[in-house]
Formats: sequence, structure tokens, C-alpha cells
Amino acid sequence: MTVEVLLALAWLQVSSQESFSARADLQGLYDEISQSTLQFQSARDVDPIHEVLYTSDWVFVDASGQRHAWPEVREEAVGALATPRADSMTQSIRTLSLAPGGATVLVNVTTVRTIVDNDGRYGRKGSSHTLTETTVFRDGWVKVSDEWKVKSREQIGRPKLLVDKPPSEWWQ
Repeated sequence: MTVEVLLALAWLQVSSQESFSARADLQGLYDEISQSTLQFQSARDVDPIHEVLYTSDWVFVDASGQRHAWPEVREEAVGALATPRADSMTQSIRTLSLAPGGATVLVNVTTVRTIVDNDGRYGRKGSSHTLTETTVFRDGWVKVSDEWKVKSREQIGRPKLLVDKPPSEWWQ
């Protein structure tokens, strides 16, 4: 009985170390993706990060369940370069579940943007507002030649929008 308990404890310790290591690695990659996205200037800036950090068969599933391949999502990413630039973007891991050769991650993507409200949508016309949008995604990651790559991203529900308020802890 004592040997079984010791083996179980050893397995839990190894599993916990693997989970911690994967969480640290993936959070670092999320940070890299966010910072790179904020620095995109043109269409040619979009492709290199996708080639390095995403699988060739990567797919995005939107909130309505529609699947979109990279060429379609790329077109939207390039189009977004013409919109007001975000002040910041963070991707925070909520949960991580390891599986052989990969992981599933629930992640909050929070984008903060300062706008001039010319239409009076959020108050007085012409006033500045800070918009904080948080969307939850389920990402599928795989290990390819000992490197993590994103295989899929699925949007979970609609984005939450805060106007002139700091992000809350609504997702916890």
C-alpha cells in the first residue's frame, strides 16, 4: 500500500511539473503573439507569425460554429490593419488541459482601444472613450518537433465590452 501511495504521489508531481512547464511555455507564446499582432503594419507582417506558430491546417471556429481556414482569417486580419490600432492586447490562460502530444487551453483575449466617439454611441459626441473587449477562446495546441503550435481556435460566446472601465474579473 505504501509503495502505491508513493508511486501515485510521484506521478502527480511529474504531472504537475509538466502542466506548469506547458502553461509557462504557452503563456509566453500567447504574449509573443499579442505583441507581434500589435506591431503589424502591413499584409506581409501577418504571415511570418502564422508560419512559425500555427499548423498548416489551422482552423478558426467562430461563435456561431462556422469554420474558417487561414486564408479567410488572414483576409480579415489584413483588413483590421486599417482600423484604429489597439492600445494593448493580452491573452491570459484560464485553464490548461494536457493530452498526449498537445493541450487544450481556455484563454481570455483582452483588447484595449481608445476611440473618439464621433457618433455619440457611448456618450457625448466627439468624446474619447476606452473600450475593453474580452473574448474567451478554446485553443488546441500540438507539439511538433518539440515546438508548440496552434492547431485550432474556437470562440466561446460573444465578446464582453466595457466602456471607460478597467477589465473586471467577470471571466473567473
